Amino acid sequence: MKAKYIIIVVAIMLLSSCAAYYPQTVDIPLIKEKGDVRLDAGCFFPLDFHGLANFGGHTTISVGLTNMVAVQGYASGDVLGRSHIQGALGLFKGFANKTVIEMYGGYGYGAGLESGDRDNKQNNNYHLAFTQFNIGRTDLGSLHIDYGLGLKGGYLHNNLVEILPDLPFQKRKAGCTGFYLMVNFIFFRNGRPVAVMPSNVTV
Repeated sequence: MKAKYIIIVVAIMLLSSCAAYYPQTVDIPLIKEKGDVRLDAGCFFPLDFHGLANFGGHTTISVGLTNMVAVQGYASGDVLGRSHIQGALGLFKGFANKTVIEMYGGYGYGAGLESGDRDNKQNNNYHLAFTQFNIGRTDLGSLHIDYGLGLKGGYLHNNLVEILPDLPFQKRKAGCTGFYLMVNFIFFRNGRPVAVMPSNVTV
């Protein structure tokens, strides 16, 4: 695990008239070999799309199962009741110049309240099928710098359900049903591994 970690979402494109999906800060691991393990955790403090103050956390674990295959799991949640989980299986390749490329395919599920307006509350749940391509360089110089970018695209099936203010136990379907998305990430991190196990597992 690197001592410092910064990830920036540089662009998100939602091909839909309404969007209930929020970009997730999933770690870009750059797994290099069998036994590599990356653990990542963080918190966020943004305003959501409705202007409500928000606070939440997220965690990612990525493991190199073989010298070609990696698996990744991710979970996040916030104080407004939204949550997201996803899993992915990927292929990776490391090169002599410390460049790593990765390709993941996976599935995600999210749910939560999408509006704080008492007269217009909507519950949302969605299913996301995605692929993600990562490329970067690792362990550069005395600061052990990693940097690179990730490109994530997929299809999200979205279910918005309106909660009627005077009949809270009655709901009716509302909103859009599906759209394509694309998210681009640029990342930078530095710091040496915290520990290296005898079996070449880095934590």
